[in-house]
Amino acid sequence: MATYNLRDSDREGNRESRENEQLKRRVILLEGEINRLKELALPPYIPGTVLETGNKTARVVQDNKEVYEVSLHPKLKGKVRRGTRIVLHSQTKAIINYSEFKTVSGEVYFVEENVGDRLKIRNSKGDFSVILSSLEGLKSGDEIMLDPSGSIALEKLPRRKSKYTLEKVDDSPWEKVQGLEDTIQKIRFEIEFPYVHKEIFEKHKRKPAKGILLSGPPGCGKTLIARTIAYNLNSEARTKGKPYENFLCINGPEIFDKFLGNSEGNIRLMFRTAGEVAAQSEYPVIILFDEADSVFKTRGTGVSTDIYDSIVPTLLTEMDGLVAHKNIIVILATNREDVIDPAVLRDGRIDKKIKVPRPNKHGAKNIFKLYLDGMDFDKNLINGNSIDSIADYLTNAIYEDETPIYEVRNPSSGEILGSFGRKHLMSGALIRGLVNRADQYSIEREINGGKEGITKGDFERALYEGFLENSGFSQMLVLDDWEDVFGSEGKDYQKSCNNGIFTLVNSYQIKNSLNKSVSKSEEV
Repeated sequence: MATYNLRDSDREGNRESRENEQLKRRVILLEGEINRLKELALPPYIPGTVLETGNKTARVVQDNKEVYEVSLHPKLKGKVRRGTRIVLHSQTKAIINYSEFKTVSGEVYFVEENVGDRLKIRNSKGDFSVILSSLEGLKSGDEIMLDPSGSIALEKLPRRKSKYTLEKVDDSPWEKVQGLEDTIQKIRFEIEFPYVHKEIFEKHKRKPAKGILLSGPPGCGKTLIARTIAYNLNSEARTKGKPYENFLCINGPEIFDKFLGNSEGNIRLMFRTAGEVAAQSEYPVIILFDEADSVFKTRGTGVSTDIYDSIVPTLLTEMDGLVAHKNIIVILATNREDVIDPAVLRDGRIDKKIKVPRPNKHGAKNIFKLYLDGMDFDKNLINGNSIDSIADYLTNAIYEDETPIYEVRNPSSGEILGSFGRKHLMSGALIRGLVNRADQYSIEREINGGKEGITKGDFERALYEGFLENSGFSQMLVLDDWEDVFGSEGKDYQKSCNNGIFTLVNSYQIKNSLNKSVSKSEEV
């Protein structure tokens, strides 16, 4: 007869219990796998964004831009709000849950203004639209990201640190700008006087120009004029104890960037930087685009992808926004106004077009006097002569000299149709260069133990070598020079030379090359 062993019974019970627990775990795992398989078999969820919430319903937009008003589950009420990223049932479009993915990507947009609970925005091409916003504290110029449907602003991007710094122009009064008296008076009336004589201009309901084009030959003072405007406005502010950095000079090509969209972003950044300073002052900020023709060329004139087609609209958008950007004045400086996009130059954007011409004889004399002042002259030169008489001598050597620098010739007959002289290369920059060149010769001579001070011979050599060197750049001739020689037909002659019908011959260099050859022959 078998005996009952209690210990064996306990062991058997424990074994069965362990097996039951293992079976339960397997069932749970299998149920989990079945549920996961069921989920995988479900149709995909539809991503979307909440536009508005009501008491019982919510208005949502799918990423594909389809808008629905759906029932709002009581459990979700108060938890979802405008801008919440959600997933929708593929058939009922009901809100199932929050989306696990909140990061958005795509095009960057720019805030123009707040319109109630909506935003007026623009894209990089300058196109405007009005959208909803889930963000607070947005200001004009802020960069934002939208939901994939483009219906609502979801994210504000950190403000880029501006690489453009405004400067305070030092010591540049109008007295240092010589030979352009008429031009200066026009510019001061349009920009400076409305702030200096504010009450008079307000009485006449006349506002300062928002944009000015300074066009003319290279080296004739366009950049200097812009700097002097900024200096004098700052001087006026300084008298009231409110000096400020008010000048932003942009050399045209600085705007370009190798990455798509960054060039347009640079323009927006310039205006934003200027706007932040201007908003804190009753005096304007000057933005100078030097060599404007290199950036704002007429659209549709390029080959392949033309970057100007997007840069120009960005500038137009910013210039049209100067009403909002109070106290910003745009100055375009160029010697090729004919290639700038006409939309940039229209009234309302560029209010005044001002020519900055080559200096005439009287103006050139005043510029010479400005640069001759304080120079060290040879005793024989200064004896009985004043700076005024030295400036007279140099001016006459240029404006009374009839030696041609360039000749326009008919290649078939060899006939000389017209010629350009020294005066057609004149500029304030050239005058400064001539004086510096003469001073250089005197320094070199003094180092070698020779006579001290600038001599008449130094000036003669400077005139000869200075014009010989500059004669190699016929592109410095502008339309005004052609019209001075050929009258109203100047543009036609210029075009004919560019097209090869006539030839522009550097007779000055040819003549001096022949003189050198003759001199060498005589030496032999």
